[in-house]
Amino acid sequence: MRYARLLATALFGMLLCALPASYLPAPVVRAAQAKTEKKEVRVWVNTTSRVYHCPGTRWYGKTKHGKYMTECDAIKDGNRAAYGKACGSDCK
Repeated sequence: MRYARLLATALFGMLLCALPASYLPAPVVRAAQAKTEKKEVRVWVNTTSRVYHCPGTRWYGKTKHGKYMTECDAIKDGNRAAYGKACGSDCK
């Protein structure tokens, strides 16, 4: 009886390890998919100053002249990050 709880915990752990991915909770599956997917952030590019702003920053979508595009495309077009802080896209 003394080791029954330990044995039950060990068996439950082995059962969880043996489950296929379709039975795992959604965050675990999403985390595995996120590692394989390319991360792209949509930024606001000020077309006058050629500076791009990340989502959640003060000037995102608020400058007089601008357009939305991915961070990778903004960099390819010769734009630079506002305040020198990139948004975190996986650009190559």
